[in-house]
Amino acid sequence: MLVVGSTLAAFLLKIDPKMTTTMTTKEDYIKRVLLIMNEAGLMDASGNSLLGADTAQVDRYIEGSYVDAWRQCVKVMPRNWFGNFILSENQFNPLVPDLSRGTGYLILPQNFYLLSYFKMKGWEKGVYEAYIDNDKTSSIQSNEYTRGSTIRPVCTIGMEIYNEEPTAALHYYSLPRGLKKHEIEQAFYVKVAEPIFDKGNDYVLDLSDQVIEPMAYLSAATVFTMFEKYDIAKALEQRVIAMFPGLQSVRGTNTTIKQ
Repeated sequence: MLVVGSTLAAFLLKIDPKMTTTMTTKEDYIKRVLLIMNEAGLMDASGNSLLGADTAQVDRYIEGSYVDAWRQCVKVMPRNWFGNFILSENQFNPLVPDLSRGTGYLILPQNFYLLSYFKMKGWEKGVYEAYIDNDKTSSIQSNEYTRGSTIRPVCTIGMEIYNEEPTAALHYYSLPRGLKKHEIEQAFYVKVAEPIFDKGNDYVLDLSDQVIEPMAYLSAATVFTMFEKYDIAKALEQRVIAMFPGLQSVRGTNTTIKQ
């Protein structure tokens, strides 16, 4: 369920009061990418495409580049700039508490991509990022003296067996031992991006205004790269980095990795 209403507004404003939403459609996005490509030198002086492809072909390449551009941006940009959905306990995504230890986990939806916010009832603050389970996080969170607490809660993402299948699960640390039950107070997530090649031109992209321009430049750079126009692609990538320097960062080299 897409998050709407005053609760979402309060959540989003707390993170980024300048965030604005957009009604950009698939057609708008493709037109913006084409405009960027034209400005970068898609056509020669005679009006011929440097890519040797007609507009319909270029459109298809832009459609194909959308998800990759989205993934590059969502990893480093504020997650409330992307469509947020309510993360809740239900029959398909049960909450499995360990009341004796004060810990537990939530089975995640199949379309889960990134955590935006998670808060259990009894926590003094929420969690905005989840660590990926590994030896280091497991060692820290399995020790009751070093793991997360109600004051400094921690979430990790790992695997649990659900319906006899290995399934992604969000582990939470922690709550006081011996509570009668564990309840989620509020939680949101970003779902996996949907490809747009099979969507109609009026399909609305669930993105804020801040995301559209960097993504369009990344899509344009990708298409130029496909056609081995590396100098143009590199120039467009540098333009994106100037817009949002975080896109230049290399992630995943630390022992403890956040989503």
